[in-house]
Amino acid sequence: MDRRLAWVTQSIDALYSLIDKDPFILQKIEASSPYVHTPLHEASMFGKTLMAMELMVLMPSFTYKLNTRGYSPLHLAVENNQVEIALELVKFDPNLVRLRGRGGVTPLHLVVEKGGADLLTEFLMACPKSILDENVSGETALHMAVLNGRYEELKVLTGWLERMRQKGASSMERDILNRKDREGNTALHFAAYQNKHQAVKPLLECLSLDRNIQNKDGLTSLDILRANGRYMDKTTEKLIKSCGGKSKAALPKVKKPSEYLRSPVTFWEYCSIQITRYKSGISDGTRNALQVIIILITTATYTTALQPPRCENKEDSGSYDETCLVLWGFNTVSFFFSMFLNFILLPPGREYTWFYILIATPLCCSYGIAMMLNGETTAYFPILLVVATIVGFFCYLIFVFLKWKLSIQLRTIKPKSQMILEGLSTII
Repeated sequence: MDRRLAWVTQSIDALYSLIDKDPFILQKIEASSPYVHTPLHEASMFGKTLMAMELMVLMPSFTYKLNTRGYSPLHLAVENNQVEIALELVKFDPNLVRLRGRGGVTPLHLVVEKGGADLLTEFLMACPKSILDENVSGETALHMAVLNGRYEELKVLTGWLERMRQKGASSMERDILNRKDREGNTALHFAAYQNKHQAVKPLLECLSLDRNIQNKDGLTSLDILRANGRYMDKTTEKLIKSCGGKSKAALPKVKKPSEYLRSPVTFWEYCSIQITRYKSGISDGTRNALQVIIILITTATYTTALQPPRCENKEDSGSYDETCLVLWGFNTVSFFFSMFLNFILLPPGREYTWFYILIATPLCCSYGIAMMLNGETTAYFPILLVVATIVGFFCYLIFVFLKWKLSIQLRTIKPKSQMILEGLSTII
């Protein structure tokens, strides 16, 4: 940087005096090199807040510039504990928190490394997605908090992850907590390497953390902790085990993705695949229309169970009993089929499945209770329920099984070209 500018950063009047002599001096600094130490870098280093704000107004592009050491003004403000300037820079553009500098380190990483729970909180509130960033070694802010022994900052990070409410927060929490660096180590692995209880505990309190994830050497956090031998923290070992942590030897053998793909598709897997494909392939309009129809059927059959028609018995004839039995049989089959079809029409996603199970189970139970309270069908209801369930289930299995067998039979070697196919068709 021009020595004159290093001097004028001490005074706003001196800065404008220099600009008055050369109006393009700031533009010349920016154009001189892709990496340059600007006056904003200088002001950020030495805590010249008013000067820094003035330069942000005059040359907003200075805020994104990296100097020859690979640091932006925000990096230098954090490095030199200039909190006020750091906050002003973040107010100017929250995305500066994600600006990658030397080694891929962002200002968020730097504030974790240097320490500062309050400033870290401000950064996270200004730019929530900054927690996703990693450096060139694949380390996130969570890794760096453990590596640098910043346990208060670690609590801030884990508390932030657990309290996120924006769209995709659940998957983001799971991703960050279980993110691996280039060596396959998560933050929990690093905490186990350090043999520190205060590093392991905040991580294990997060429900989305995988306690048994393995690094590239196939070691879990418990294996790494036990590698400390007699120096191992027994309290930490007990904590990991109580939270479900296991050693590599105690874990069930998991197939590699290549082994799984090479294995033949089983019948039950085929059923699951077909249901998922159907859910993914159906359009929203078709799904909504079918669900309206099925809900009407469910409502009609459930109402019949609550307000059954009167069935009278004749002493010398059992015709009315048989009619009632047929009525309740068809009604029960329709009700449970409609509940099953509603399940099929759910959008793909495990959360939808569990919500449906939580709602549908009490409804099915109340249907059964309503049938049992009807005195005329009390004796027949268990039989009707079993028959309806067995018949519906086996009809579905037979349909899917035949489709599966047909798909296996059709796996023949196809002709090499369309010309050969046409030739064979002509001969036939």
